[in-house]
Parts: sequence; C-alpha cells; structure tokens
Amino acid sequence: IIKILIRKCGLIMEQLLIIKLVVGLLMLVTLVFFILNYRLCKDVLTKAQKFKTFSMSFIANFFDTFGIGSFSSFFAMRNFLKLMPDNKTYNGSLVVQAALPTAVQSILFLGLVQVDTLMLVVSCVSIAIGGIISGYLINRVSRQGILYVMLITFMISAALLILNKFNLLNIGGELTYVRGDKLIILAVVMLLAGMLPAFGVGYYSIVLVIIFMLGISPIVAYPIMTTASAVQMPMTAIPMIKSHKFLSFSSLLMTIAGLLAVAIAAPVISKINSAELKWILLIVLIYNITQLLKQMSKAKQQ
Repeated sequence: IIKILIRKCGLIMEQLLIIKLVVGLLMLVTLVFFILNYRLCKDVLTKAQKFKTFSMSFIANFFDTFGIGSFSSFFAMRNFLKLMPDNKTYNGSLVVQAALPTAVQSILFLGLVQVDTLMLVVSCVSIAIGGIISGYLINRVSRQGILYVMLITFMISAALLILNKFNLLNIGGELTYVRGDKLIILAVVMLLAGMLPAFGVGYYSIVLVIIFMLGISPIVAYPIMTTASAVQMPMTAIPMIKSHKFLSFSSLLMTIAGLLAVAIAAPVISKINSAELKWILLIVLIYNITQLLKQMSKAKQQ
C-alpha cells in the first residue's frame, strides 16, 4: 500500500511539474514577443502617471489574487486616474500585463494548494479553446449581452450564497475533485469563461461561482482559475502584441507591480479557511454586481 501511495504521489508531482513547465514556457514566449515589440509601442509617461499606473496595477492585481477580477478594478481606476484613454491599446495593455502575474499566481497556488490534476488539465484546455474561439466571435457577440448574462449569474449566485450562509439552503462543499457530469459542466463553463477577456471582461468570479456551485472547496478554485488564466492569457496577449495594440511602458510598469502584489497576496489566501473564503466570494460577487451595473448604465448613456 505504501509503495502504491508513493507511486501515486510521484505521478501527481510529475503532472504538476509538467503543468508548471507549460506555464513557464508560455510566460517566456510572451516575454520574448513583448521585448521584440517593446520599442514599437513605447508610451511616454510623466512621473505622476508612472506612480498612478504602478499603484493602480498593484491594487488591481492584489485583489485579483483574491478573486476580484483585475479587469473591473482597472476599469474603475483608469477612469478615475485618467490613464490610457484609447480603448484598443487599453484593452491590449490589460491582457499583456496580466500574462506574467497570472503565471506567478499559478505556480504559487500549485505549490500552496493541493488540486486534482485531471480537473486542472480539463479546465486549462477548455479555457484555452474558449480564448481561441473568442477571436472569431468578438465581432459577432455584443459585449453588453455578455454583461447581462454575467449580471444575472452573479445575482443568482449571491442570493444562493446568502441563503447558504443563513443555513436556509445547503449548497457548496468541501470536494477536492469532480468527475462525470460535474466535470463536463466545469469544462463547458471554463470554455465560455475563456471567451470573456477578449471582450474586456475578467472571469475569476465566474470560476469561483461554478466551483462553489459544484460543491468543490473554494480554495481549490484558486489554482484552477490562475493556472487556466496562465494558459489562456498568453494566447490572447501574443496576438495583441504582434498587432501593436498595447502600450509597452505602461504594461511593463503594471506587470512589475502585479508580480509584487501576487507575491504578497497568494500566501495569505492559502491560509484562509473555507468559511472565510465563502464570505470573500460573497464580497466578490457584490462588488462585481455593482461594477457591472455601472458599466451597463454608462453604456446606455453613450
């Protein structure tokens, strides 16, 4: 029995090592493309703008590590701080700056939290396919329509979570893995989530919600969503870098700040218990609901 356990542990370690190597390779490829195109897309910032850009990214990526999507945080702070006024280079810069911090998030969480490798691989493959498909759908699907779907999903999830916290509904759980129908549902949702970044929408909250709904322990969501993001982000970032739809200096500042924020936040999250993580999820949902309502209200006024 001991020999079988040792073999299984060894196999799991090998699988996780392969996943980490894939994440590292994608991070390296993205970095190479970034360096090659850096001078062609370099923007000039004042000292005040540099400070604002760095601070904005640190705050956004810190809370992003907790599950509060950095895209919505960037959106709110960008308007307030009056940074990156052009929408095309703004969206591209967000995706580019996210590539390295999400890779570091993935590597850290894979070391801090035990996760089922099959569920992890299925999630990563599904979200990568979603990222590829989004390139073909971006001109055919309304961003406003996506926001409506997310808003309804978040509101239902928040209501269910509140009922659960008051012991009026038994939902959520402590599972560490799923198989069968639940694994298929997870794959489909992850595929759909992979399409969101192309429309300027983050998907961490969606992943947290589906993990909760499937009865999986909330902490398991973190290595899944960060690793999936580490696989998917380069696939979106590299085409944007090649088409020069990003600001290189701003992206560099945001990347450095993001890496620092992730290194501080990830160890904190891994020590939080399941009950506290559910409260964090509820806060994430309420925050995203308010942000979506604001975005939809502004869209109607334009």
